[in-house]
Amino acid sequence: MKNIYRLGIDIGGTFTDLTLFNTETGEFMGLKTPTVPKDPARGITNGLALLQEEGIKPLEINYFVHGMTIGLNTLLQRRGADIALFVTEGFRDILSLQRLRLPVPYDFRSRLPESLIPRKNTYPIHGRLLHDGSERWPLDVKAIETAVDQAVANGIEGIVVSFLHSYKNPMHEQQAAEIIRQRAPQLDIVTSSELWSEMREYERTVMASANLYIQPNVKKYFATLKERLQDEGIAATPFITQSNGGLMDIETAASAPVRTLFSGPAAGVIGSIRVAESAGFENVLTFDLGGTSADISIIEKGQATFTQTNQLAGIPIMIPSVSIYSIGAGGGSYAWIDKGGLLKIGPESVGSDPGPACYGKGELAALTDAFLVCDYLNPDRFAAGRLPLYREKSEQALRPIADYLGKGVRETADQMIQVAVANMYTELSNVMEQHGIDPRDFSMLAFGGAGPVTANFLAQEIQAKNVLVPPSPGTLSALGALTADFLYDAVSSRQDLLSNLSSDELKAEFGQLTDKAEDWIKKQQLSILEGTTLLFSMDARYKGQAFEIELPLSAEWLSGAGIQEIENSFHAIHQRQYGHSDPETNIEVINLRVRIIGHTPKPFFKQVEAAGEEEPHIVSKRYVILNGVEHEADVYARTDLKQGYRVAGPAIVEQDDTTTVILPGWTGRTDLAGNLIIERLESES
Repeated sequence: MKNIYRLGIDIGGTFTDLTLFNTETGEFMGLKTPTVPKDPARGITNGLALLQEEGIKPLEINYFVHGMTIGLNTLLQRRGADIALFVTEGFRDILSLQRLRLPVPYDFRSRLPESLIPRKNTYPIHGRLLHDGSERWPLDVKAIETAVDQAVANGIEGIVVSFLHSYKNPMHEQQAAEIIRQRAPQLDIVTSSELWSEMREYERTVMASANLYIQPNVKKYFATLKERLQDEGIAATPFITQSNGGLMDIETAASAPVRTLFSGPAAGVIGSIRVAESAGFENVLTFDLGGTSADISIIEKGQATFTQTNQLAGIPIMIPSVSIYSIGAGGGSYAWIDKGGLLKIGPESVGSDPGPACYGKGELAALTDAFLVCDYLNPDRFAAGRLPLYREKSEQALRPIADYLGKGVRETADQMIQVAVANMYTELSNVMEQHGIDPRDFSMLAFGGAGPVTANFLAQEIQAKNVLVPPSPGTLSALGALTADFLYDAVSSRQDLLSNLSSDELKAEFGQLTDKAEDWIKKQQLSILEGTTLLFSMDARYKGQAFEIELPLSAEWLSGAGIQEIENSFHAIHQRQYGHSDPETNIEVINLRVRIIGHTPKPFFKQVEAAGEEEPHIVSKRYVILNGVEHEADVYARTDLKQGYRVAGPAIVEQDDTTTVILPGWTGRTDLAGNLIIERLESES
């Protein structure tokens, strides 16, 4: 039996997506199956059963990559472990005080998020390190032993250790962890310096707390996953996607699950990069509209944009991540009337269970119901026909809202879509303004189950150059996981003036970080890699500033007298990001970073068949409502659209994992890689 298949899986809020790649033929297969919220691994086994129906045996799968939201959901739903926190004496309220800032500065009723660890489970420990890492007072061993005994008596499952200035010297944290292991070996332990050895006490403490808070659930899921895969006959080692768009082995993910919080959306961006490359596009706005949210990211010059800071339910997550902006609008977002009598869509979602009313179990009118009532969707072909839709249920759910608004059901459904698009436009406009982006220079890449349905509406609003719909948009995140590289960021805190550092010092420190990064790759025990790449950077700021920017460094700058080049580059980046620079002010170095990339073999995209002189086959015609106007739209099957075909809007393009809507005044064409590119007609440009 040949081991010729590589499988990528992404578990979303509504569907579990699978992308299978045949390494011999270059063919891709995309499948969707409903997510099982109470047993996410069941969605995977259900997907494997679908593959077996297609003649794919589990033993033929030699590579398995998985994106997940287990840790994310645990944190959002506050269903994590009961844990304790050991902190430096005098810092017991660090998780309660946070940054003493209102979440919404102009809303005095806004409140700080509730701490993951209650104050009663926070134990102050005597002992102190100074800012340079030297010891002021030794650690009080007796206080630690007493605190451990109290924590165990209170039923605590694990302990976070976060002491002052441990990013400079982890000595006290390591000493405390060893005492805990000896006294209570059954407890899980996380030290802040091991997980995130950077300055800012609150962020470092909350990161370690979040990691331990979600760890038991993630470990339990991983154990279930490995057991199910073994039962199904898959011998391949599971790899997990990270928030930075890279991969790591399942054991590493279990020890640092906080690095997987944004893995699903990040995989979608990585998949978008691959698709954009196949279409020859460099500047892309990714638009992932799933069941619960719309995720937007920026690809510029073929590269994803990254951030060192994220927020999740008000909690700062300080890990390198793909920059993703989420909007509470998805196919499951339901309609409601606010106190002012206005129609609203989301941010709450009906999820996969009970789902939109058209699924047959729910009673709330979701965006998917609006798509169905406006006749964008074929009720017999949704999710490849495996999930029939019930139009009468959608109309029944829409009727109370329609009656309140004094409109017909179809008119109300159209208005729901317009409201949702307006919400997306507002948020996307803010993102573009923050990055100084001209949307006319960018293509919108639509994916997710509902992305291609609404992308043309949004592209028309923001005046994007065109819309790019990949061959299998509903499972693009799974494709991204399948094509991702292995990534690791080694970080060292410095906090010194750049002018005080010599090239030799920088070279030595970056050498140590390089050794650490290369050691991480070796521990992954990978035979699949096609080489590695090292990227160098530093976090720097003008002295006196509160926050820093990431400054990419050339390897040549570190091998010679490159301090001046670093200074010039910092001033230039600061000027570009903030509109000003100050070459007379000292530059302060906060962190040094080395990223290692372990390159995996990339699937190749098969060229689609070229069209002849014949016109594309029209499957049927449907009357649809687009922005308040009824149109007769031609309906096409995506599999019939050969390279070079053009279809004029209004049109509907159906495929197993999604539906694409093409507006009047726009036309769609299929390129060499099978992408559907939607462009304005010349008369409309």
